[in-house]
Amino acid sequence: MMTQTTSKITQLPTNCDNCTQFHDYQDNRGRGWCSLFNSVSFKHHSFTQDCRLNIPDEEELLHSEYDTRSLVKLIDTQKDHSEWSTFIVVGKKYNPNRYRNTKTFLHQTDWYYRLAGIEQPQISQVWVAEDEICHYSQSHIINPIGEF
Repeated sequence: MMTQTTSKITQLPTNCDNCTQFHDYQDNRGRGWCSLFNSVSFKHHSFTQDCRLNIPDEEELLHSEYDTRSLVKLIDTQKDHSEWSTFIVVGKKYNPNRYRNTKTFLHQTDWYYRLAGIEQPQISQVWVAEDEICHYSQSHIINPIGEF
């Protein structure tokens, strides 16, 4: 039996610092960018009624490209992206920390997926980042040979 895990945001933020729409500049004044209103904001600003009315729905905010039981191909970066293994998605986790600073934004993904092997799903399971997999049905259109 395969397990399924999904992390979701369950409560609204209280200020800009813990809002997913706020991207911290990491400066000494506590400034950042509010992508909800396309303006500069500060960490300490309160989460207002305007924020509540304009924030995207949780489903829209937490939309992932792959669902549980989706067939995916794992891209092997160590072999010049030329070998692909087939897995099934058995769990997914949203990464709420991606937009905290520039380093995490550039080096992390929004989603992490728990993949299980087709032959022995209970034994071989691994967590991978969203950018390490592709849809099973679309892997044939990607031809990385000679590109890297």
